[in-house]
Amino acid sequence: MIKASETVENILLKDELALESLRAGILNLSAYAQKIHPEVVRQALKPVRKGTIVVALSRFVKNINNISPLKPKVIIQDLSIKSPLFEVTFEKTSKNLKRVSELPKTWFTEGFITITEGVGEITIIIAERMKQQLLNHFNVKPKGQYSDLVAVTIRFKEEDYVDEPNMIFTLVSALASKRINLKEVVSTFTEISFIVKQSDRHSTTEALQQFFDKSNQ
Repeated sequence: MIKASETVENILLKDELALESLRAGILNLSAYAQKIHPEVVRQALKPVRKGTIVVALSRFVKNINNISPLKPKVIIQDLSIKSPLFEVTFEKTSKNLKRVSELPKTWFTEGFITITEGVGEITIIIAERMKQQLLNHFNVKPKGQYSDLVAVTIRFKEEDYVDEPNMIFTLVSALASKRINLKEVVSTFTEISFIVKQSDRHSTTEALQQFFDKSNQ
C-alpha cells in the first residue's frame, strides 16, 4: 500500500490548475480534498479520511516553492509587427522541395518570409504583395492559403530562456486568455513570431505588452 500523503502529492503534481491555485494561496483545501478523495482511496488501496488529505495538502504547501511554477516569469526585449502577410501550404513533394530551393534570393532580404517543412507539407509565409509571384513560382494547387495576416514577433535574451521550461507556454497562455486564434507559431533561436489575423493584431500586442520589463521603462 502507498502512503496517503504520497498519493495526494502524486495527484496534485498532475493537476496543474490545482497546483498553481495552491501556489497562489487560493485553493480551497477542504473542497479539493473532497474532489480527489475517491482517487486517493483507489491509489492508496486502503480507506483514507478526508481530513488526512487536507493535512497532506497543508504540508505540501510548505514545500511548494521547490517546484518550478507552471508559468515562469518571462521578460521580452522587443516586439515588432509585420503585415500584411500571406500564408500558403503545399504538399511536400520532390518537385515542391526543388521549387523552394529555387526561390529568388532577393525574397529573403526584402521583408518577412518563413518556410516550414513538415512531414508531409511545406508552409510559406511571405508579404502579401508577393502572393501572386509565389503562387506563379510553384504553379500547383496549394493545400490551403490565407491572406490578411500579421506576424507579431517578440525577442528575448538567449541566456534567459533557451533552457527555460514552459516559456512558450506562458506566452501562448496569455494569448489564449484573449481567445486569439493562432494561425502559426514560428520560432528561431531568440525570436518567436505569432501569426494571427489582422483583426487580432491589437489583442495580440496588448496581451504581450505585459511581458516587457517595466522597471526599465
